[in-house]
Amino acid sequence: MDKQFYQDLLDQISDGVYFVDRDRRITYWNGGAERITGYTAAEVLGHSCSEGILRHVNDAGHQLCLDGCPLAAVMKDGKPREAYVYLHHKDGHRVAVNVRGRALRDPGGQIMGSVEIFSTRVANPYAGQRHVRKVDSLDPVTGLPPRRVGELHLQTLTRAVSEQAATLGVLFIDADHFKDVNDTFGHKTGDEALRMVGQSLANALRRGDLPVRWGGEEFLALLPGTDPAGLQAAGERVRMLSENSWIQRNDTQVRVTVSVGATMARKGESPEDLIDRADAYMYASKRGGRNRVTTDDGELTSNADRPIQGTAIPWKTSAWAAQRHRRPEAKEQMTYTVRVPPRGELLEEDVRHVHGSTA
Repeated sequence: MDKQFYQDLLDQISDGVYFVDRDRRITYWNGGAERITGYTAAEVLGHSCSEGILRHVNDAGHQLCLDGCPLAAVMKDGKPREAYVYLHHKDGHRVAVNVRGRALRDPGGQIMGSVEIFSTRVANPYAGQRHVRKVDSLDPVTGLPPRRVGELHLQTLTRAVSEQAATLGVLFIDADHFKDVNDTFGHKTGDEALRMVGQSLANALRRGDLPVRWGGEEFLALLPGTDPAGLQAAGERVRMLSENSWIQRNDTQVRVTVSVGATMARKGESPEDLIDRADAYMYASKRGGRNRVTTDDGELTSNADRPIQGTAIPWKTSAWAAQRHRRPEAKEQMTYTVRVPPRGELLEEDVRHVHGSTA
């Protein structure tokens, strides 16, 4: 059997498979990888997956391209690796996947590269929803349930809390400076940015949680059965994945951060009171500088790495050795676009913030 036979066979499996050489440049990309990530083989072959393509982050928000890349570790010692990560989809949002790395060896046994096999994790049922028809029960822009569905679930879940049959956590999420995206890039890109935020939200949640497009650039997440620690972890995960999402427009990255309010439902309170409190916490996050989470216990402190901007290979840029673990200042935590050079060139410090709205 020839090489083409095996490539055709790999293209039929649902898992994503790609090979890299010792320089971590992609040499093979199968059909499953195209389906999961949205990137075609023609778009990624010859590039490093860190060049504004996949850029894995883990649950804690660590940038694995800089520290902890499974494939780099495999090529160093030949030992298999497995990790749970979030990859960047071509549409902008983050996707929860399980990755497994193995060494590729030449006939003499020397490591010549590595292979990564990745599959989507058991995720929220609304993660990965494409655009839907207007007659469907989902929001046509984001693929999430609309407000009326959220309100029905909220009535049922708050009743269960009052009966002490369950607990309920709520996240109220608002896209920061979203008006500037519409004003700068147009409503089509604005809709794509809303879908990006909505899908990153869905990928941050458990299977039984309910993400909702509440209205405009506002989203709600209902987390039945959670506790305060689980709610805080989910809120930070939503914030971190949104911060690490972007839409590539030629040499510009369109990014949208979110402000989050997180609260636990209380026995006997109305759904309206619960949402009002979550909304108030969200606005506290806005006042605190945006791109943060405020909970019943106050503002959360994030230990996530700073997002990698641009499409250059990050470990070849001069600024990142010192800056990658530093959280941005409040004035940097807002909607922004990044002017970047073509892939392969060093990243220039040319960040253009979009100002003008108070959202």
